[in-house]
Amino acid sequence: MKVKMITLGAMLVLIGIVITGCTGLSRQSADQTGTELSGVANGERIYFTGLDGKGEQIPYSDGPDFSGMMMGSYLTCATCHGPTGSGGQHTMPMQVMYAPPINGDALIEMMNEESGETPQPGGYSIDSFRSAVVEGKHPDGDTLNTDMPRWAINDQDLEDLLAFLKTIP
Repeated sequence: MKVKMITLGAMLVLIGIVITGCTGLSRQSADQTGTELSGVANGERIYFTGLDGKGEQIPYSDGPDFSGMMMGSYLTCATCHGPTGSGGQHTMPMQVMYAPPINGDALIEMMNEESGETPQPGGYSIDSFRSAVVEGKHPDGDTLNTDMPRWAINDQDLEDLLAFLKTIP
């Protein structure tokens, strides 16, 4: 009987921790909505939440078909490219996809491969980045896989996102 009470107590504490954590996440998400940010901080918010400089959701087309499997979640850059921008293979409901690395080092390497020039600090240009993020095209003109969403992102938010990505080693 005493063991059952201890087990029940531990379960209730665990449930309380989970509920507290979930409400904390909801509160954090609500705090981010409507808060205006700029620069690298805005780019970071875009990457992790899909919210623009005004705190509004950035619309997109294409991308992975979750068919409601994410329970109301919204696709973000970090969903596929990961928290460190290192990308990788992901198994999602009914599909396997690969997202390339998009951290600062990877962007510099990709830009230098495209240009065939000596490595330049800064890497990806805003135009080649826009081509990939907005138009779904690799800078060489090839169409990216439709797993890559086509984001309806404004120029300032796009610049902020690129600035943030360049800060990730």
